[in-house]
Amino acid sequence: MKTKLLYILVSSGADVYTEQAWVSAFSARLRNPSARIELLTDGETALPEPMAKLFDNIVRVDFPSETPPMKRSRILKTGMREYVDGDFLFIDADTIVARPLDDIDAIDAPLAACRDLHSPFREHPHYTATVNMCRKLGFDASGIKEYFNSGVMLVKDTPENHAFFKAWQENYLSGYDAGIRPDQPSLAKTNSGEKISLLPDEWNCEVQNGVRYLRDAYIVHYMVTNVGSGPQDSLFLLNNREVLLRMREAGDITPEIRSVVEDHFKGYAPVTQVFAGEDLYLFRTRRYRYLRSHYHKGSRSLWEWLLKVKDHICQK
Repeated sequence: MKTKLLYILVSSGADVYTEQAWVSAFSARLRNPSARIELLTDGETALPEPMAKLFDNIVRVDFPSETPPMKRSRILKTGMREYVDGDFLFIDADTIVARPLDDIDAIDAPLAACRDLHSPFREHPHYTATVNMCRKLGFDASGIKEYFNSGVMLVKDTPENHAFFKAWQENYLSGYDAGIRPDQPSLAKTNSGEKISLLPDEWNCEVQNGVRYLRDAYIVHYMVTNVGSGPQDSLFLLNNREVLLRMREAGDITPEIRSVVEDHFKGYAPVTQVFAGEDLYLFRTRRYRYLRSHYHKGSRSLWEWLLKVKDHICQK
């Protein structure tokens, strides 16, 4: 495998980003024992010794102490082309490498990524919110065909890519000052000339929306937007913070995590229902989020009682 694998990590220790990156790098090394794996990090992030041994090279970039961790992470991500030599496949920390990645060498695109949420942009569940964010960047995204997920990116070492990443970082920092924290809106703005090619969906299979690609997935991306911060944290085992904290306490990959690395299907909750079409869009609405926030298993609801009365009257 000629293409190196690259991770980025910035962690204060109050989060579980280190454990996420450790699990992903472990899975990458397990499936690609001869691959060159590098880590790009800041000067303050502590690395457990077993984790550090997974990397062939660790590049540290110092920041002023007042720079927030999220900003550090995004500066490294949008600037990774300048910090790392050679062709690389960038992989987000919240992933599992599910199979050997040798096939990446056969993709001749200089810059490639997968569709965000595996959908054309006009069908994207967050289309309106994303267009609004892009407008704050001074960019009208309503007409773009593809909106890319930045969690897995093939990046060749070309002058064009160096220029692209420089522009991406400038756009991100401008957006950051305007209150836009995600890096994908600025990526879309930078890609207005359609420089990014499509990677097959199997290279970045998002667990919520990528069921169709899960069987043949190269990389499983489990911590998609909003998962882990609400009721959806039960969807996939590694979205559970307590699972990763148990790993931190053990100081090594635990058996429950290893079982998911060895078979990513075991990461899904034992009872999982798949939704598509209009149902999928319903679950993205404020109405659903409101109802979900007021639902507690086993508790009685006035709404449920009223609906039960209605059904009785209508003989349903």
